[in-house]
Amino acid sequence: MDVEKLVKMANQIAANSDYGADKEKIAATIADHLTRFWTPEMRKAIIEQKKVVALTPIAARAVDKLVMPTSGF
Repeated sequence: MDVEKLVKMANQIAANSDYGADKEKIAATIADHLTRFWTPEMRKAIIEQKKVVALTPIAARAVDKLVMPTSGF
């Protein structure tokens, strides 16, 4: 899994969603998008690498809200 590509996508999603003052609501919206449209493998990879990759602050908040996928691993 190309984590750099996942980071770029997560940061782009965050940039396109980061409007308004309620950052927790924005992070929840981004997390919902990642849950609905990313595969469990993609979510697992970004969760595992969150500490060492260059996520924007709002993208990092969204990743914090993701639940670690358990099926198939």
